[in-house]
Amino acid sequence: MRRFLTLVCLLCLAVPAGISISGCTRNPAAQYCPATSGYGLKIGDPVSIVLPPQTTGVSLAFGQTQQAGSPSAYTCLYKPASVNKYTYGTTNNQLVDISPSGNICAGTWNRNTGGGIADYTTCSKPDPLPSTGGLPYAVAYITASANSVTSNPVAVYVHPQITSVTLAIAGQQQCYSQGVQTQLDSEACFLGSNNQQQLLCAPASVAGANYACPLPAGVTSVPNCSASLGTLTYLVGTPLVANVNSETNQITAAQPGTTEINVLSSGSASSAGYFSTCPPKSISVTLANGTTQGTITQGIVQNLVTTVYDNNVQDCPPLGCPISGLNLDYQSTNPADILAGGSGQITPSFPGVASIYAICQPPLCNGSPINEIGLFGTGLSISSNPVTVTTPGTASEYLWLGAPGQSQYFVPLELITGTLGTPVRLPYVPNSMVMDRAGLNLYFGSSRELMIYSTIGNSLSKQDTNAPGVVLAVSPDGSTILINDQARQIFYLYNSSGGVNSTTGGVGNAAVWTPDSKTLYVTDSASLGQGHSDTLYVYNQNTGWTSYPLPPSPLPASSLPPIAPVATTVQTPALTIPSVGAYLRGNPTTAHTWCPSGTVGSVALYPQGDLILDASNNPVQTDTLAATTDGNHILGAAFINGGITLDDIGVTIPTEQCPGAGSNSLTPLTIPHTLNQAVLSKVNASAVNQVVPSPASNLAFITYTGSTPGAPLPYYIPGSCTPGAAGAPPVCAPGTVNYLKLTGSSAITAPVAGAFSPDDTLFFVSTAGDNLIHYISIPTNLSPATPLVDTQQIAPNLPACTPVASGGVDPGCQLAAPTNNPVPATVITVKPRSTT
Repeated sequence: MRRFLTLVCLLCLAVPAGISISGCTRNPAAQYCPATSGYGLKIGDPVSIVLPPQTTGVSLAFGQTQQAGSPSAYTCLYKPASVNKYTYGTTNNQLVDISPSGNICAGTWNRNTGGGIADYTTCSKPDPLPSTGGLPYAVAYITASANSVTSNPVAVYVHPQITSVTLAIAGQQQCYSQGVQTQLDSEACFLGSNNQQQLLCAPASVAGANYACPLPAGVTSVPNCSASLGTLTYLVGTPLVANVNSETNQITAAQPGTTEINVLSSGSASSAGYFSTCPPKSISVTLANGTTQGTITQGIVQNLVTTVYDNNVQDCPPLGCPISGLNLDYQSTNPADILAGGSGQITPSFPGVASIYAICQPPLCNGSPINEIGLFGTGLSISSNPVTVTTPGTASEYLWLGAPGQSQYFVPLELITGTLGTPVRLPYVPNSMVMDRAGLNLYFGSSRELMIYSTIGNSLSKQDTNAPGVVLAVSPDGSTILINDQARQIFYLYNSSGGVNSTTGGVGNAAVWTPDSKTLYVTDSASLGQGHSDTLYVYNQNTGWTSYPLPPSPLPASSLPPIAPVATTVQTPALTIPSVGAYLRGNPTTAHTWCPSGTVGSVALYPQGDLILDASNNPVQTDTLAATTDGNHILGAAFINGGITLDDIGVTIPTEQCPGAGSNSLTPLTIPHTLNQAVLSKVNASAVNQVVPSPASNLAFITYTGSTPGAPLPYYIPGSCTPGAAGAPPVCAPGTVNYLKLTGSSAITAPVAGAFSPDDTLFFVSTAGDNLIHYISIPTNLSPATPLVDTQQIAPNLPACTPVASGGVDPGCQLAAPTNNPVPATVITVKPRSTT
């Protein structure tokens, strides 16, 4: 009994103690992973290791090295684990060797080589070379281990040095419409034992006859490149054109154009080919009501409706697939009055008339590498139809009157008050006078310096001796001035906010910018004397400067410096509307357009596109040219056989792709045209100066040089034009020539220069003999039977300069002899202002 009681006591003491001990030792301080029971892996121990790249693998050429990706260890709680050292392994150390530090060798590392050469510093290519299906490539796998944990295997693709990679696109279309996806793949070649290019891999979609290089001897088929080179990475040169999904290597067509595709393999990128998003075939713009002519009230903003189709009529017959989001240039022929915004908004600030159109122009729209211009139609410009907008009403004007080469002064005139300002004296006699489109600055060139006069501050705001020469043109956006130093035969592109930003050699006498300020045409004439030549210079923001020979441009002696009655900078090339090219004066008259000629990869930019011949196939000479804003007429005039002949060239400006777009052969754009001619029988002239068309395109005045008292002012009312069928010239009725007898005409020897008010209500003409400015009122119901009226005359009284030979100090004075009389204005610039 005593023994039994002793046993019971022992049990009573032991059981509670056992429970207490067990409870205190189960996972103390939460050190073990939740899945364990107080023993095994602790929560700080690594349970998994990730070795990158997990999916793409590593591609190495024989003997090439690359550091393995940095391993990452994780605990059972999926948090980073600390590892002191990793051990690397390989499944085939004769093919892929790896150093203790994780440096991969496509072959074998040196070990114990002696001679002071450290281990793992020289990688030798595999010996023997791998062979898979008769091709020299194979795959091994590397891992990283620590704490008895091994990472995922990473494939290492070992192969010969790749000499070329050729892009293979699923479907093999020429171009892909916006939003279409397709698969990218490649072919790869290497230098075989016979020192010849041989194929290593290609997608199954490529037929044997189209392989980029021959198959190795005895090999009948090759694997996909993902099997021999691993996952390739594709890089798009111009993301605007297309974008690539890096996981699937699917490419999506975005904006029109061609982009280079680079392939990343064995750690280096190489050009594999090109991808093209289909270019626009047509661009149509209308007003909101669907018409191409309309009236917009001043201050009211209206949006154009723009419709664009690409050239992929196979997938989207018959028009092509629609395109959206294009970076178009909307251009206005009269931006001072009616501005076209970047997304097609029309903003009428003043009364006036303008033609507005849209242009898709590289590089921001339908761009391509310069060596691939024309590929499938990319790299080429295309224009829409014009939309004619009228903003009714009248606006007052500011006028600035000058006589470059003949006076050191210019005169301001404010029509709202009728006040003629005091003549402003410049530091030097100018050789040119050009105003920017916004009317903010007047630019005066001289042989000494560039002089800039602010019309806002009414002061000379800048003098720059680093830019002497003739100011030929100011870009419509006001950012760039073209100056020609004719003594040094240099063109300056002058930044209006800075200074000279680029130069090129050459001499010119007239220039014109396209409304988007991206292209500049400059002409020269050998008849102007030493240093001059019959040459066209073209500057484009994308392609830079190019030059082309022109037919002779004979000018009568009375129109040449130093006694020219009108600045030659006024006689600019006639820019077509839309601005697909420029007509250039000469004998014969020619046009150079933006469609290149030649073959893809070797094109001539801005080639000659038109040659104007009369009904007998004789060349048509013009001394001056101008374009009407409706895009229907190029008006020219020439001094021939002692008289003036007027040429009305009716044109239909194409609004579709350049000829040959989509093929390998490109041809110049030829503009279908007609020709109507008229002789100005009542004019006794020695030279023709200008043809000045009205903003409404329904009237043009002709100015000239002469010496017969009572000289009339001739004007021309163009005939109506009906556009021809596709590729056919328009049908244009002959226009009507009339003559206006100017007030005080007995003293007038010639109307030498003129300009329209932007609201199309007045024409200002400067006359020699009386040296006045005449205001010609333009009726709203203009017709051949409607008389024009000389309603007012003012005297700008521009003081004549004194030639150096007669005691003058400025060699810029081009007068042959001194005179006490004022000289007539030969340049008239106009800026609108509100009447309220």
